[in-house]
Amino acid sequence: ADGVLCLFHDDYLRRIVGRDGRIEDMKWDEVRTLDVGRWFGEGEFAGETPMTLAAAIELCLEGGGTPLIEQKSGSPERYALVLERNEWLDRVVVQSFDWGFLKELSERLPNLVIGALGKRSLDGRQMARLRRLIPDWVGWKHSDLSETGLEVLHKARFQVAIWTVNDLSAARKWSGRGVDGIITDRPDDFVSLLE
Repeated sequence: ADGVLCLFHDDYLRRIVGRDGRIEDMKWDEVRTLDVGRWFGEGEFAGETPMTLAAAIELCLEGGGTPLIEQKSGSPERYALVLERNEWLDRVVVQSFDWGFLKELSERLPNLVIGALGKRSLDGRQMARLRRLIPDWVGWKHSDLSETGLEVLHKARFQVAIWTVNDLSAARKWSGRGVDGIITDRPDDFVSLLE
């Protein structure tokens, strides 16, 4: 509610925090006290609290990774401020289902790497929007993307990642079809496959 960008996957608190409410209706001073680890695993993460976007990016960069930031809410201006203030424009990727958000952000930060997320069957209207947006890559729901859709995206010179693939056989299938990236919850299991 006070404009601080933080990490929180869901729109509502119920599943992760165990109470009613929305993260966007809270101020950072209250958000930072939430226990977001208790629900996960067998309690081994109890006491974990949300991070600001800046703290999470810093942690990823310290570990040698490239932060892949998915915008779920928040204005392009807020994201631009965090990235510019910390000089991270060439060290992160921002992706979103909100292609209007990506357009505004890329107009403000033209050298930022952006990824347009999509789902459902790829159609001509979506392709026209992608051609206007010109994202650095396209991330599509793997169960909604056809081989023809992958070919169309590649023909338009887009790199294509698919999400969320947690089944090894599906990963092999898409890897064989020439997909450029796989988004998964099981990266440790997929490393040998991709190598």
